Amino acid sequence: MKEQPTTNRYLQIESRQVALGMYVHALHCSWIHNPFWRKSFLLTEPDDLEKIRASVPSVTIDLTKGRGPMMIAATDTPEPVLAPVVESITKPIVTALRPRRAKPATEVERASAVSARAAAAVAQLFGEARLGRTIRTRDLVPIVEDIAETTAKSAAAMIAVTRLKDRDQYIYIHSVAVGTLMMNLARHLGLSEEDVHVAGMAGLLHDIGKMQIDADVLDKPGRLTAEEMVEIRRHPGLGHRILGDMNDLDPRILDVCRHHHERMDGAGYPDGLRGDEISQFVRISSVCDVYDAVTSIRPYKRAWSPHEALAQMLEWDGHFDAETLRAFIANLGIQPFAALVRLRSNRLGIVVREGECPTMPVVRVFFDIPSHGPVAIEDVATAHDPIQRAERGDYWFGERWPALQAEILAEPTFPETPLSRAVGGR
Repeated sequence: MKEQPTTNRYLQIESRQVALGMYVHALHCSWIHNPFWRKSFLLTEPDDLEKIRASVPSVTIDLTKGRGPMMIAATDTPEPVLAPVVESITKPIVTALRPRRAKPATEVERASAVSARAAAAVAQLFGEARLGRTIRTRDLVPIVEDIAETTAKSAAAMIAVTRLKDRDQYIYIHSVAVGTLMMNLARHLGLSEEDVHVAGMAGLLHDIGKMQIDADVLDKPGRLTAEEMVEIRRHPGLGHRILGDMNDLDPRILDVCRHHHERMDGAGYPDGLRGDEISQFVRISSVCDVYDAVTSIRPYKRAWSPHEALAQMLEWDGHFDAETLRAFIANLGIQPFAALVRLRSNRLGIVVREGECPTMPVVRVFFDIPSHGPVAIEDVATAHDPIQRAERGDYWFGERWPALQAEILAEPTFPETPLSRAVGGR
């Protein structure tokens, strides 16, 4: 027999064609069925060959690092499929991790649908504002009602899905996220449902003035010049002017639009308000706007983890109203929903719901740090396997972290696992 000739470096073949001496570049299977922690390796052990043939449908081999497949005479053997080149990434970023697919949890599925509809509605309205046309904010009323209903049932899921932002859709999803956070905080503060709806509308519209700012300035991947900073600081006033032409808007929505960048110490803009001059709705919007901005990936910065963001915001003396910020933190929890954390068992997991107390949430474990590989997904009670610290998803999993995070959150709810099972039997 002779090796198959090819001019391509990478080749995808069936597992029955795999042989010792091949260099495995990628394994094509669900990550939970992946028998190896390594992303790629030279196949030299018969036991490893048997593992591949028993659990992996197909693999991609690198013909420059190992032997190619042998010709097989069987007539039903399909032609090998050429695989795309995958960029190599060094530890600690793991690119092979893929959660198993399952029916999404109802709350996450509903929240994702609501978020998508809301972003589309905001994009449509903002587009009209960009063209100088009259906008119809009443089109957002059913969107606010949807968000209100969803946050009442599962605020954590709605907040989590709005953290997943495409670069081109950032401003629209950011507006939805701020509206969601404002509604959730307003409800936590005991405001009426009518006020909660007003807070949501204020959040959706707070950045509409950015439609009159040059996109090159908004998305500049670096420090703004003094002139550019002056330009971008015009957006609250521009937005207030756009909304000011409407007679049916609650004045608190106009207040948030113009003043969401004010600071308690008077160092904000555009009017330099301080202390009691800043309304409750603006205080709420300031906290929610900054939190979503710093936890989002932007062209000029990485996203902070929720834990990092809250810790930093607590240190910014004079920026926020202290009582509102404390309420915001209490509402999100010590470790916010969807935060990536390291447990005492040296595994990584995502916070999925409240536990026995606010400091001990339930964590969905999916990755083992010592072996640098995935483990079977399970929900762990951190009362038994305590959280050691927050971790950065982009550090461990690179640019794929937001998508991976969303897939793990979409897994069905698992029974909480006590320490005896959480640590052993992997």
